[in-house]
Order: sequence, then structure tokens, then C-alpha cells
Amino acid sequence: MTMPNFLILGAAKAGTTSIYRYLKQHPQIYMSPAKEPKFFAFEGENLDFRGLGDEKEANYIVTNIEDYRALYKKVTNQIAIGEASTIYLYIAKSVERIKYYIPKAKLIAILRDPAERAYSNYLHLIKQEREPLDFAEAL
Repeated sequence: MTMPNFLILGAAKAGTTSIYRYLKQHPQIYMSPAKEPKFFAFEGENLDFRGLGDEKEANYIVTNIEDYRALYKKVTNQIAIGEASTIYLYIAKSVERIKYYIPKAKLIAILRDPAERAYSNYLHLIKQEREPLDFAEAL
């Protein structure tokens, strides 16, 4: 069954969504319909997130290989097959899982100035009503 041959990972709020959307428009590229399945970070795990808004977020996380492979069932003749999950940059287990399932995967890492990224992420969480603290307290 089809699996991705490249992954986009990187800092949150660094441009991964834009890259994902641009690549998704190309006829020779198939991008997972779910932007951040986070499979390689959470494979086989029981999700027990307790932060503000985490229940909703957890509904989009793929934790088993069958559901992950199902994301690619509509691949036809595309040359490049990918997905984007920023969390792979932060979760050490992701490395071994990626190596196990797709050892020849190409990785695209997107980074951003850490201070700018932190503030942008804070604003994103405020917009989603997932951060009740002011920026200084949230840090």
C-alpha cells in the first residue's frame, strides 16, 4: 500500500501550511488530505491530552497504520507523495518510526526565528481560544 516518500516537518508557525497548500496544487504531487496526521509522533499511543482545546485537536491525530495508509488511498500516478506534521521535529520517537516505515523518505524541515515563532504561535493559540494567559505568563 502507498506511503509518503517525503515529509514536511518543522517549527510551528514557520510556513508549513503554506508549503503544504502550494505542493497540494501540483498535479504530480499528492499531499495527505489531513495536513497534520502526526502518525509518526503518536503511533500506537492512547492520547490523553488535557490542555485547553486538546480534545478537538486529538480527534485529528492518526495513531494506527491502517488509518495512516488510508490517507493515501487516492494516490494515482503522482510522483511525490507527502504529508506535513510539524510535531515530528519535536518528538524523538518520530525519527525511529519514520526510519522504520519509510526509510528512504525525503525530509523538508522549515525553521523560523525562535522569538518570532513563539509570538506567532501564541497569537494562533489565542485565536483558537486555547491560551488564556498573556504572552509573558504563557512563556
